[in-house]
Amino acid sequence: MKNKITATVSIIFGIIIGIVFSGIVISISSGEMMVKEFKSPYDFDKTVEVMAAQINGKPGWHVTDIIDQNKEVSENGGSPIGNYKIIKYCHGAYSSQVLIKDDLKQMGNMMPKTFAVYEKTNGQVFVSTMNGAVMGKIFGGEFEKIIEEVSLEVEDMMRFINLKYTLF
Repeated sequence: MKNKITATVSIIFGIIIGIVFSGIVISISSGEMMVKEFKSPYDFDKTVEVMAAQINGKPGWHVTDIIDQNKEVSENGGSPIGNYKIIKYCHGAYSSQVLIKDDLKQMGNMMPKTFAVYEKTNGQVFVSTMNGAVMGKIFGGEFEKIIEEVSLEVEDMMRFINLKYTLF
């Protein structure tokens, strides 16, 4: 009887430790999983130029806006942040696949897709974006299938920065 109690307590304790450990790991890595950052091989202006050309050169895709975030921040009460542009881009057919359905319309708050291009204080230029692989898994279903297709095309457009969406 004592062995059964010890075994049961050990199993319960192991499950609790596993849950706590999993929670800690997810909490620590969730930020890195949701947003991906890639170093650009080019200077700031060239990175923005190449990205816009890559997006506009891929059938169905187009840049909808390039926002000078430093200008926006500075003109609206913030301190200068250095070179920082936000590239917004879209694909009409993929967007309509999502937005035409009532149960997916709320996903429009993530549209159009966005890249941030910025120069850090050490002079290196980086690009960041939401991780399509994780976003698809979070929402699942039909949205996941569309995001998988979108992610493959975005990876193809951004090969020059070795963009690859991964779950981890």
